[in-house]
Amino acid sequence: MEETVGVYLLGTEHLSPEERYLERRASQICEQVSQEVGFEMDSLVQVNACAEFVYGYIDEAELWERARAEMEQRASLRPSGKGKVYTA
Repeated sequence: MEETVGVYLLGTEHLSPEERYLERRASQICEQVSQEVGFEMDSLVQVNACAEFVYGYIDEAELWERARAEMEQRASLRPSGKGKVYTA
C-alpha cells in the first residue's frame, strides 16, 4: 500500500462556496493534465495537489506543475506507462 502525506478531499458537503469553486477548477485542470499525460484519473483524491489547491496551500500555477508531476510519476508505475492506477 502506498503511503501518502497531505490534505485530502473527503466529499464536498463541508466545502465553502469558494472551496467548491476551487474544487471544480482543480477538477478541470487535473482532467486536462490527465489527458495530456495519459493517466486515467478516477477522482481528485488520487492527486494530492488538488486538495492542497482547494484548501489554499498552493496556487493554480503550482497545481498545474504538481498535478503533472504526480500523474507522470504514477503513470510510470504502470508497465505500459498508461492506464488506471488504483490506490487503496
